[in-house]
Amino acid sequence: MKRSERNITGKQKLILGLLLAIPLLVVVGRWSALPTSEFFRSVLSLAEITGRMQSRAMYVLFVPFSATIVVFFRLVLGIRVLGPFRSVLLAIAFQITGIALGLIFLTFVVAAVVIIRPLLKSARLPYFARVSVILSAVATIMMAALLCSAWFDFESLRRVVYFPIIALCFAGEGFARTLAKEGFYSAMWRGTMTALVAILITLISSVAGLRPLFLNYPELLVLQIGIIVLIAQVLDFRLLECLNPPRAKKVRAGCAREKAKPDNFPRSISLNTPAYDGST
Repeated sequence: MKRSERNITGKQKLILGLLLAIPLLVVVGRWSALPTSEFFRSVLSLAEITGRMQSRAMYVLFVPFSATIVVFFRLVLGIRVLGPFRSVLLAIAFQITGIALGLIFLTFVVAAVVIIRPLLKSARLPYFARVSVILSAVATIMMAALLCSAWFDFESLRRVVYFPIIALCFAGEGFARTLAKEGFYSAMWRGTMTALVAILITLISSVAGLRPLFLNYPELLVLQIGIIVLIAQVLDFRLLECLNPPRAKKVRAGCAREKAKPDNFPRSISLNTPAYDGST
C-alpha cells in the first residue's frame, strides 16, 4: 500500500504544517506594509554577498529545489531513475559543461564503466578496490579528453574537466549495476529518465528570475523540505508507473542447473539412507 493511502498521524500533520507555514509566514512578513519587513530583509537575505560567493551559494540553494523535482518524478509520477542524487549531480554538471557536451561525455563514460565493471568483478576485487579503479578510470578519461582538446584545439571539450567526477562515477556505476540486476531495457529506461530529469533541472535553473528569488528568500529552503514531505505523505500516486519496463528476472546458475535435472534425478541424499550394495 502506498503512503498516500495511509493515515497521517497528528504529530506528522503538525510537523508538515510547520514546515509549510513558517517559511510562508516569513515571506508574508517581508511585505513592506508590515513592521517586520525591514527586519526580515536585513537578516534573511543573501543578495548582498559578493558575486563569486553568490555563484557558490546558488549551487547550494538549488540542491533542495532539484531534489524536489526528483521526488515529484519518482513518487507523484512513479518514474524510476538511477537514484535520488544522480539527477541532481548531473544537473550541476550540465550547468558547467552545457547539456549537449555533457550528455555526449556522460554516455562515453557510462559505456566505459559498463565495460570495465564486469572485468573488475571477474578479477574478484573487493568493492572498495573496484570503485577506486572506476574512479581512477573516469579521471583518466577526463584527462584524455583534455589532451584531445589541446591536440585538436577543441576549446569546448576542455569544459569536461569541470564535470564533477563523482557525478560521472555515480551515474556509470548505477547504470552498470542496474544493467546487471534488471536487464538492458530497465537500465536504459532508468538511465534515460535520470538524464532527462537532470536536463529539466538545468533548464529550470537557467530561468533568470529564480536566482534573485532564492537569494532574497532563503527561507524557501525550509518550504521545499515541507513540499518533499507533503509529496511523500500525501501525493505518492505514481501515476505513470506503468511506463516503467519490467525488471528482467535473473536466474542463478545453481538454480538453472537444479531445474535442468530430470524429475527422477535424486534432489538430495539422506545421511540415514543405507548405501546401495548392488543386490536386487
